[in-house]
Amino acid sequence: MAFDYDLNRVGWFGAAQDFASILMPASNYPASYVYAMFMALSGHLIGRNAYLRYPTRLYPNHYICLVGPSALTHKSTAITLAIESLGGLEDDIQTMRSLTTVQGLLISMGEGMGSTLVVLDEIATMLQKKNVDYASDLISRIVELYACPSSAGTFTRHDPIRVTDTFLTIVSGSTTEWLQSTLSPNDLLAGFGNRMTFVLGDPRPEKSWPGTPKWMNLDWERLMEFEGECRLDEDARDIWEVFYKKFTRQQKKSTPFTRTLAERVPEKILKASIVMGAWYRDTIISGEILAQAIDWGEYLHECIERLTPTFDAPERRVLQLVRLRRTVRRDTIFEELSHDMSVNRIRECLVNLKWLGYTTEHRNEISIVEDE
Repeated sequence: MAFDYDLNRVGWFGAAQDFASILMPASNYPASYVYAMFMALSGHLIGRNAYLRYPTRLYPNHYICLVGPSALTHKSTAITLAIESLGGLEDDIQTMRSLTTVQGLLISMGEGMGSTLVVLDEIATMLQKKNVDYASDLISRIVELYACPSSAGTFTRHDPIRVTDTFLTIVSGSTTEWLQSTLSPNDLLAGFGNRMTFVLGDPRPEKSWPGTPKWMNLDWERLMEFEGECRLDEDARDIWEVFYKKFTRQQKKSTPFTRTLAERVPEKILKASIVMGAWYRDTIISGEILAQAIDWGEYLHECIERLTPTFDAPERRVLQLVRLRRTVRRDTIFEELSHDMSVNRIRECLVNLKWLGYTTEHRNEISIVEDE
């Protein structure tokens, strides 16, 4: 059975279905790509005008990465056509097509009155720059800007840059192979991984000739007029309570990387609910709206579960060894695993597992942390 956020899922509300009817005939990219782009572009048009407290202000910006094999899932086509569907509004959005330095990003945001849409056909082109001195702080600054701080900048003596009312959206694509080669476990665990929304999906049947998008005028302007603090009504709060208890149980059973990458799924659900509220022109998030947003969040969790093995195979091997013996000497781990894993990677695994709370270390002995 194909893995996709197909049109039968409850998250496909009216405006999202209209957006899908524009893009879906053009190519065989997964429906999940279409939904993710709809969320990202809708949230960007809303900007800082609407928010939901959780407990700080949560804005509807998204960091999206469409993940799939090259040429088969047509990630770039989905991104290009989604932006084109904005019509004349596309020209009014401050856009970056290349991201290599913090300074360049902040300059662009300044020109966009604090707001920028970063579009990267391959996110690896940005990730590769993190090992270069002039861009070594790029990932950490992107992590910082996810919260849309009231101001950001490079406060240096020469050419300082200051941006107010920040709002950053990223839409990008990549393959699992590129992500594995350019993202380190530290990048993922330090906050970049769980802020990114990795969207997977199987391509629909291949088209021998690309179709034509069925252009229609969506009422994008209503998003730009939407403003105020969004709140959950009583029914939505009850639904959230049930969801969050289920999510917490799920987290406790998850592998180290899945648990960390999924930490912000609840936030992403609430961001989606802001977008839906804007399309419904209602700052009160009803139970029906929240249930639709939760359905999307549950799909995102499935994406994380499918993507995690790309990154955490070495950590799982080390953890399996420690679990088997409960306590094992550090040098024993190196002896048993160094034949096909570098010493530095084993050290990194031990640091990550300790940071995640799965192991402890005392006098060169690694012990498993018992479940409560």
